[in-house]
Order: sequence, then C-alpha cells, then structure tokens
Amino acid sequence: MSDIKALEQQIVAAKAVQEQRDRMVRLANNSDFRALIIEGFCKDECARYTHVSTEPGLSKDDRADALAAAQSAGHLKRWINAIIMMGNRAAEDISQMDEALAELRAEASEG
Repeated sequence: MSDIKALEQQIVAAKAVQEQRDRMVRLANNSDFRALIIEGFCKDECARYTHVSTEPGLSKDDRADALAAAQSAGHLKRWINAIIMMGNRAAEDISQMDEALAELRAEASEG
C-alpha cells in the first residue's frame, strides 16, 4: 500500500504544478499584464536600463545596477517559461501516474 500512497502524493504534487502553469498562462494572456509587465517593463523600461548601464557619467556601481535591472526582464521571462514547461510536463506525467495507480490498485485488490 505504500507504493499506492506514494503515487497518490506524486499525483497531488503534479496537479499543483499543473495548476500553477494554468495560473501563469492565464496571467500571461491577460492584456493588462502584457501591457504593463511585458511591454512596459520587459521591453521599454529594461531598454532604458540598458542605455543607462553605458552612461559614462554614472559610477561603476550605478552602471552595474542598471545592467542588472535590464537583465531582470530575461530572468522574468525565463521563470515564466519554466513554470509553463514544468506544468506541461506535470500534465503529461499525471496521465501516466493515473495509469500506474490503477494498475497498483488492481494488483492490490487481486492479492
């Protein structure tokens, strides 16, 4: 029975990852999110930070801070994509785990 419990727990965890993906997809498709975060921050604001990072009149630390801020758009987009990819994988795994769970339960009821 411990194999059944472990698989049930894995399914619960995978469904949580899948739900997180679903939330991220809804958020990424939201027009306000796209306008404010993707266009406003990731595109426009981070381009401004890139320019600031090359400004010779600023201190080395200020230029480094601006470059780090400019790179944050890439980190955000990578994080969004990672959540979606992990959720897609979890969705695939759930169907396989459901099949394995059905087999384990059938074996347990036979024995």
